[in-house]
Amino acid sequence: MPDDLLDADTDPVAGVAARLRATLTPLVEQLAGSPPRPVRLTRENPGPGLDKSLASRLVQAAKAGSDLEFLHRVPSPTGLRMLLERAEFFAPPALVRDTAQAVDAFQGLLDGLPGGRQALDARLGESQASLRDKREQIARQASFKAVSFLFGHYCETLATALFVFPSATPGRVDVIEVHRRIGLRRLVTSTPLPLLSLYTGRMEGQGDTGARMGTHTDPAAEADAAPDAQLAAIDGRTGVRDPHDFLLPAGSSAPLPPLRVEREGQMSTFLLPGDTGLAAPLALTTAYRLLRCEHVAQHEAYNVLRTYMLHTPCRRVVRDVWLAAGLWPDATPQVAWYLPSPSGTPAVVLDPAQAHYRRVQLSTRIEQRPAAPSGFELAGVADHAAVMTEVLRAAGEQATAFRGWRCEITYPVPLVEMNVAFRFEGAARGATG
Repeated sequence: MPDDLLDADTDPVAGVAARLRATLTPLVEQLAGSPPRPVRLTRENPGPGLDKSLASRLVQAAKAGSDLEFLHRVPSPTGLRMLLERAEFFAPPALVRDTAQAVDAFQGLLDGLPGGRQALDARLGESQASLRDKREQIARQASFKAVSFLFGHYCETLATALFVFPSATPGRVDVIEVHRRIGLRRLVTSTPLPLLSLYTGRMEGQGDTGARMGTHTDPAAEADAAPDAQLAAIDGRTGVRDPHDFLLPAGSSAPLPPLRVEREGQMSTFLLPGDTGLAAPLALTTAYRLLRCEHVAQHEAYNVLRTYMLHTPCRRVVRDVWLAAGLWPDATPQVAWYLPSPSGTPAVVLDPAQAHYRRVQLSTRIEQRPAAPSGFELAGVADHAAVMTEVLRAAGEQATAFRGWRCEITYPVPLVEMNVAFRFEGAARGATG
C-alpha cells in the first residue's frame, strides 16, 4: 500500500513512523546540519561522538522520502537512546523529550510484534516493493554465504540459454539448452559437484535418452504430449551416452574435467566427482538438444517450458530464453518460484496467476533482449556471445532469427524450483470465448 494511503490515526505502524520521523529528523538536523552529514555526528567536543555505523544509519533515515522508508532505515531503539543520551547537551530539551517519547512508542511497537524488527521489516515490505527488494537481497546474500559453506562449493555466475525453434518433425519444436558455469569453486575438494539433472522418463530410448522439458500432469501425459521426445547432442546426434559429448571445449577451461552420471530412479544427474587432487574448473559449459519436445500448436493458456532446480549456490544466475522468429508470436514469458513438490508426487503445472501454498515470494523480472548476437552479451563474461554463436553454428541454426528475454538474479535461493513459462494470449482468449 502506498504511503499516501496509510492512515496514521488507524494504522499503528504508520502512526509510530510519522511520530518518530517528525521528532527524530529535526533532532538529527540539529546535530548534523541540513542536509545532515554523518561526520558531524561522529565528532566529539563539540559533537555527540557517535559510532560511524550508527551515525550513517541516522543520516540515511533523516533523508528518507517517506514515513515507511524512514522506519525501515532508522536504527533500533537502543541506538536511538544512545543518540538521546548525548543529544541533551547539544539540542533543545523539548525536542529531546519529544523524541524520547517517540522512541518509547517505537519500542512498544516492536515488543508487540512476534519476531520484532524482522516482522516489522516484512510488513513494510508488503507496503513498498523497494523496501522488500532490499530486505530480500540481504536475506539472499546471507543464504548464499551459509549454503556455500554447507554445500562445499559455489559458482560466481551460472548462465543458461534455451533456444526454441521448429523441429524437422512437422508440428513439433526442438530445444537447445546451454549451461555455463563461470568461476566454479570447491570449498571442500572431496565434495562431488552436481551440474544438472534430467528427468529420464517415458521418452524414446528411456534411460539416458529422455529429458524432461516441461511439467505435465504425470509421466504418462508427458509421453502422450511428445511420445518421441529425445535427448541428443546439439548437432542432432542421438544415442549419445558419454556425458563428455555434452561438454563444449570452446566455453570451458582446459583440460576438460571427468564427468560422472548418477541415476536415481528416473532422474540422471551430471556431476564432477569428488577428488582431493582435482580442483573444479574455472569455467564449464554444457549443452544438449531436445528433439520434438513440444508441439508448435499451443492449446493451453499457460505452459511451463522449463523447471530449474539450482544445485550450486551462485552469486548470479542468468536465464535466457530465445524463440525462433514467428514461433509462438502471442507468447509472453513469465518466471515463478516454488518449493519442491512433495516427494513421490507427480509434477503439475502451477500457474503463478493462481495462489498456491508452494509459491515462494521472490522478486524476479524477465526483460526482452536486443536481437542476437548483441542480445547474447553478458556483463563480466567476455566470451558469452561468441559461445552462444558457436552453439547455434554447431546446431545448424546460425541463420535462424530469434527473439529473446533474460532473467537475471543475484544470490538466487538454491534447491527451489524456478519455472520459466509462457502465457499464450490466443489460447487464453479461446478458452474464455
